[in-house]
Amino acid sequence: MTLRAAIIGCGRVAWMLEDDPLETKPCTHMGAYGSVDGVEVVCAADTDAARLAAFGARYGVGALYDDYRRMLRMERPDVVSICAWATDRAAMVMEAIDAGVRGIWCEKAMAASLDEARAMADAAGRAGVVMIVSHMRRWCPRYRKAKEMIEGGVIGRLQSIVAHFSGSLLHTGTHAFDVLRWFAGEARWVEGALEERGGRAFEWELADDRGGRAVIGFDDGVYATVHGESKGYFFFEFDVIGSHGRIRIGNNDVLRLYRPAPSRHYTGLLELDGAPFPGFEERNIWTAALEDLIGCMRGEAENPSGPEDGLRALEMALGVHVSHGLGGARVELPLEVTGARVASR
Repeated sequence: MTLRAAIIGCGRVAWMLEDDPLETKPCTHMGAYGSVDGVEVVCAADTDAARLAAFGARYGVGALYDDYRRMLRMERPDVVSICAWATDRAAMVMEAIDAGVRGIWCEKAMAASLDEARAMADAAGRAGVVMIVSHMRRWCPRYRKAKEMIEGGVIGRLQSIVAHFSGSLLHTGTHAFDVLRWFAGEARWVEGALEERGGRAFEWELADDRGGRAVIGFDDGVYATVHGESKGYFFFEFDVIGSHGRIRIGNNDVLRLYRPAPSRHYTGLLELDGAPFPGFEERNIWTAALEDLIGCMRGEAENPSGPEDGLRALEMALGVHVSHGLGGARVELPLEVTGARVASR
């Protein structure tokens, strides 16, 4: 039986990036739906009439709505992709659950506040709805291989990770925070500061989503430093340091393994030298995510990026905001202060 799918928010990540000639296809929600058997997009909603019409014409979807609530009531889809801004995602998830959907593919950051994220996770759990959060590196073969190597002791005992990215702490940064937690375990504290730039200063009610820097402590003494300020170029990279090796992984085909080898400069001293990175099977991350969502709905797969994972990545980002508001003080995780809300895309 073919699952009926809906898309809420018809912007870049929903379908428009399929027109980027440099992207590996599929590279959007709609691209994934068009590549996976057993599911079909039958309706979509967006408040931008021109963008909604362009989507419908491109993919032959006739059931188009300017009100997602009405769409959910009228169409009763099995699966919903939520691609609108983070400030709207909590309400959309709740409405989708109330409408009886069985699976939700939610963009990141999953919400604008921890209270919203917890309510979403609780509601999905009570209703038995499968929800994946779109931290896409969870499905990336090279990141999965790096995690396998870390857990297998290829670089010895994990000691620290340096994360670099350009952008803001929620919109881009939750990708990085999710990878850090995936590699290093649960985060226990965060100290940080927001990037100084124009816009609203730190506020508890609704802060700007801006960049920042942080130090984060994880289980077993592992720590990470995060550098996420605005830049004039795209940058997303991790430097993973172990007691007996190092992994560099990131965008622009950065993938390096370093192992101890005799120094070329000092007798009797070991230094890190490049080593072959183990092979892995390539797989498209978008089709992999959708296949896992469908597999989880059918009880045939495990969820690699569920609402609890999305919540914890969001918590780390919001922890930087809270620490900044407290003058850079260390903030223990899980957060007790949950009032911070950030206006992220």
